[in-house]
Amino acid sequence: MDELCISKRRNLWLWTAVSRYTGQILAWLVGSREWHHLERLWRMVPEPWRKRLVYSDGYGAYSAFFSSWQHRPCEKGDGGTATVEGVNTSLRHRCGPLVRRACGRRQDNGWLANRIGCAVVAHNRGGQRRLNRRFRDAQKRRNQRAQSTGAINGRNQRAQSTEVKP
Repeated sequence: MDELCISKRRNLWLWTAVSRYTGQILAWLVGSREWHHLERLWRMVPEPWRKRLVYSDGYGAYSAFFSSWQHRPCEKGDGGTATVEGVNTSLRHRCGPLVRRACGRRQDNGWLANRIGCAVVAHNRGGQRRLNRRFRDAQKRRNQRAQSTGAINGRNQRAQSTEVKP
């Protein structure tokens, strides 16, 4: 989980919950950097993911909200939040209003939410394609290994059957 600053002047932040396995955005929310927005985001996360460990930066709201068995605060640079930070970078590239010092019309929160929603959908579609490709490639490798193992075993069986027994 992470929060991304949209506007410090307006105290506007993008909260994201990202799967460390797929890199897909599970839930997102635009709001201030307060505890109740973290609570709202957590309610939006699908139920199976709520039982997993949560990796976050050292922001105090996470430690106050999550129990100690579930929360894993990560130090700067240790790689624990690399997935969510990469997603934040991707969203900044896909969505103009998230770029720092953007000159777009960010006053209308409904418009901003629509733009972010489109960027999230595009990001998740790309993640799904990458995940499908990874599964397909892994299946190909397993099939190739099974065929090569089967060919070797077949040759060994033929070699054993042609041996002349005294």
